[in-house]
Amino acid sequence: MKNQTRSWKILLWTGLFFVLLLSTCKLFDSNGEDDYDPVPLTDIDGNEYRTVKLWEHIWMAENLRTTRYSDGTPIITGLNREEWESSSEGAYAIYPHQDVEGIDSDQEMVNAYGILYNWHATRDPRGLCPEGWRIPECDEWSDLRDFVDDKMQVGFEGVGDALKAARQVGHPWGGAHDTDVHPRWSANENHFGRDEFGFTAYASGFRTHEEGYRDLGHVASWWSSTQQSGSDVWARHIWTWENFMIRREANKHIGLSVRCIRDAR
Repeated sequence: MKNQTRSWKILLWTGLFFVLLLSTCKLFDSNGEDDYDPVPLTDIDGNEYRTVKLWEHIWMAENLRTTRYSDGTPIITGLNREEWESSSEGAYAIYPHQDVEGIDSDQEMVNAYGILYNWHATRDPRGLCPEGWRIPECDEWSDLRDFVDDKMQVGFEGVGDALKAARQVGHPWGGAHDTDVHPRWSANENHFGRDEFGFTAYASGFRTHEEGYRDLGHVASWWSSTQQSGSDVWARHIWTWENFMIRREANKHIGLSVRCIRDAR
């Protein structure tokens, strides 16, 4: 009888352990926090976006792809190097598919990595984000970083890998994670994405204000709405060769990705 009682106690504690383990894992599922029922977001062009709740904000889980402001006005595009560098109006650019093996058109590029916008587009009063959404402030990017760090307890240096999409050349998880099909991160033997919260960051590269396009597959960069100086704005960056997300200033004429947010209600 004692042995039977002991066996039942072992089974009970084992069951409780797995219940607690599963409830903990819910913090890290693809829906971010477990009290959020994701609803697709649609922009003025009809593009739909996945969304995820991360602490007090709802975030786009994909990069913005709109070619129009929220009032329907087309955003300027097709600027050459000199026009892009000197423009004081909002403009967008698409990373040249001719420079990327495995992508055969502008539309494939946009579908995979989104569009690159200068900072003036993010500040246009006609609205770059869908109605009710906005460009995150620098402090709101910090809130995201702090939220991930608190949940993962990895230190700020681990936030980048937690937010990167789990698709990469040579990804150690194998299967669909180890892929050279876009969108994905380029190979790195030390760091790889885990997408713990469904943020699904991809390295969409950027357009410089002087030298063209750089670092698709290696760098993910997004605008904030917070100016650092008369010529620079705070932006957030994740690199394939590092495992953290860092704040760094970016010239207003650089082309970066955009993630829109709104307050959780």
